[in-house]
Amino acid sequence: MLICFTAAVLALIVGLNVLFDPLGILEFNRLGRFKYSVRIPILMYHHFGDEGSPEVTISADAFESHMKALSDAGYTAISFEDLHEYVFSGAPLPDRPVLITIDDGYMSVYDIAFPILEKYGMKATVFIIGVFHGKSLYKDNSYWRIIPHFGDAEALEMASSGILSIQSHSYDMHQYEPYEDAYREGVLRMRGERRAAYIEVFTSDYELAAAQIENAVGTRPFVYAYPYGKSSRLSESLLKTMGIEVTVLTASGVSTVIRDSPQSLYRLKRLNVPGDMPAEELLIMIG
Repeated sequence: MLICFTAAVLALIVGLNVLFDPLGILEFNRLGRFKYSVRIPILMYHHFGDEGSPEVTISADAFESHMKALSDAGYTAISFEDLHEYVFSGAPLPDRPVLITIDDGYMSVYDIAFPILEKYGMKATVFIIGVFHGKSLYKDNSYWRIIPHFGDAEALEMASSGILSIQSHSYDMHQYEPYEDAYREGVLRMRGERRAAYIEVFTSDYELAAAQIENAVGTRPFVYAYPYGKSSRLSESLLKTMGIEVTVLTASGVSTVIRDSPQSLYRLKRLNVPGDMPAEELLIMIG
């Protein structure tokens, strides 16, 4: 009799969950209590313009078509600050939230993406590489020109608008192997590198990046995008101790974050958006 009663109760709960939660945003925690969660597509862009590989470059017209399609489809671009408030304090999120991220901090973010985002009322997060901030040369080497990156003035203007948030993509761990004598693969330890030495290097790199961002826009970063998406248990642990509350990867997928579960904000997956992707396909990808 008890077994039958328990089965009936469980069936009723499942039925109510399907009826009132068809999108599956409710979950049970270990104590059997409801725990709210939300599915968050995180889009990843890089450079904006008419020249470059479509894998990392999108034209102004194509980017605008993406923002218009998202807006017309009822999506609201939220910030990581919004997501953080949802997880930590239960602040409500819009019905169809999406996160827009832009890696590397190219000047084209300021020249092209910023006004388009503003036009459509979209928020975005830019992950800057500290050593390239405001630069057009690879570590000031006069022979190795790189795509120009915006500097402090542009960062402050965009951050002050409330449209763009400036976060960290490391200070000098987004390296290009042909230009390095001793190449580090993202944040990973180098072959033969002692743990203590690595901790010192990684901590110093993060502090340089955090101080740079705080100096530019007045706030320390709390989100970290792993260079090349590579991470380790040690890097996660170190970032947490230094105040990072969200980490993002380049691994493809849609993540779910859970209210009252800060751990769900780590190692979030993203969806790379090629420059030649039609807006209709973008909506299918995140739908």
